[in-house]
Amino acid sequence: MGEEIQQEQFEPADYDRFQERLEQETEIVRELFAEQAFDNRSRILGYELELCLVDAAGLPSRVNTDVIESTGNPLFTTELAKFNMEINGNPFAVSVDVLRQIRRDLEGLFAEAEAAAKKHATRIGMFGVLPSLAREHLTPHGYMTELHRYHQLNSQLLTMRGKPVHLHLEGQDILDVEQADVMLEALATSLQIHMQVPFDEIVPSYNAALWSSMLVIAATANAPLVLGKRCWQESRIGIFKQAVDTRNPDEIRDHVVPRVHFGKRYIESLLELFEDNFYYSPILPEVLDKPAADLHHLSLHNGTIWRWVRPIVDRNKNGDYHLRLELRVVPAGPTLIDTLANLAFYVGLTEGLKALPEAEIRQVPFETLEADFYRAARDGLGTQVHWLDGKLQPLAPLLLEKAIPLAREGLKQLGIDDRDDWLGIVAARVERGATGAQWILRHWQQHGDAARLVCDYIDRAQQNLPVHEWETG
Repeated sequence: MGEEIQQEQFEPADYDRFQERLEQETEIVRELFAEQAFDNRSRILGYELELCLVDAAGLPSRVNTDVIESTGNPLFTTELAKFNMEINGNPFAVSVDVLRQIRRDLEGLFAEAEAAAKKHATRIGMFGVLPSLAREHLTPHGYMTELHRYHQLNSQLLTMRGKPVHLHLEGQDILDVEQADVMLEALATSLQIHMQVPFDEIVPSYNAALWSSMLVIAATANAPLVLGKRCWQESRIGIFKQAVDTRNPDEIRDHVVPRVHFGKRYIESLLELFEDNFYYSPILPEVLDKPAADLHHLSLHNGTIWRWVRPIVDRNKNGDYHLRLELRVVPAGPTLIDTLANLAFYVGLTEGLKALPEAEIRQVPFETLEADFYRAARDGLGTQVHWLDGKLQPLAPLLLEKAIPLAREGLKQLGIDDRDDWLGIVAARVERGATGAQWILRHWQQHGDAARLVCDYIDRAQQNLPVHEWETG
């Protein structure tokens, strides 16, 4: 959810000052685009992984700050709920062994987190939605991390909406709840992949990432059970869209696009997305005495607009500016092996699609692609979606025959040599229909015990075998 702010209460003048800074910094970004003054050489991969903390019984454990303090490592940060934390992985230049480098980094940091959690009688799991969460765990009092940022987000959400959050998901069961705070957002935990690419490739990368997001979501689904209800295969997508929806009834009636969205269109320039940020009111209007060139206020505001493919402008260590994409679609888990396979698939497929003619990527209307994205999140591998030729096809064969080969070619073009190892995991998962979501649903059907499900899941995840090899038990 981003970096901490220093205050919780803001006056109208703060919003005016923040808007001024935002306009100044956006003007700098406009000039950078006009001059094409971005890094046009580097290819770098990074990641963030959100974790769930549970006690020995499989129930949420409210010790994130204690665990993070025990690690003493600044690469671990808090999340909205006390039962979540995040690994901010190190970035790596794309090379022949970049996936092996990321694997060593992730496994080392995860082991560090596990060792710290053990000191507090806590276990770590990776879920899209933690199955043992109940309404009692989603109250700000006692369960919200004590940081100004989260309290301000909570206050602003309800002020802007003017009514409680209404979460409605229909799957095998129907989930329908109302909540007068932002804590429903704490249901969702994810893997976020950062792709820095040369400036000349950022537009085709973005448009390709929209397509890969739609295809990847069903193959990585891991969030079917929410508050005891069987909802979407990847319920996290529907939860997040509704849980931080700041629109009031008039804005909903007028079809104002929510802050969480798949996108609005294919783009011609990434600048369009930074300009579009003015469409949304600031939530965290903290003004700091920082140089406009640091783009602090632009970045803070951009971080409160939750596109599933988020544009980011940042600076290299030498001060040069670069552009990257934050790919936010994939859920956490189930295992570290699955996590790395999902990262490889998402990056490779984006690269593979990017190499196709731009006209081929754009020939399916954006609205059709967006509808397919939500259909894939809801129904998973068993649904049908449109391919680039506009034809409606079953998703699972499409992944095996088109998407995975494209991902393999994309990783090959990047020079990554262990691509078959990771993509083979994804292919086996699709062939068997054995996603994390399917394992969770089978276990729930057999036992109907969410806490036991969590314990059994973590036991299997610690063996680090990919989820398609798990037995339900």
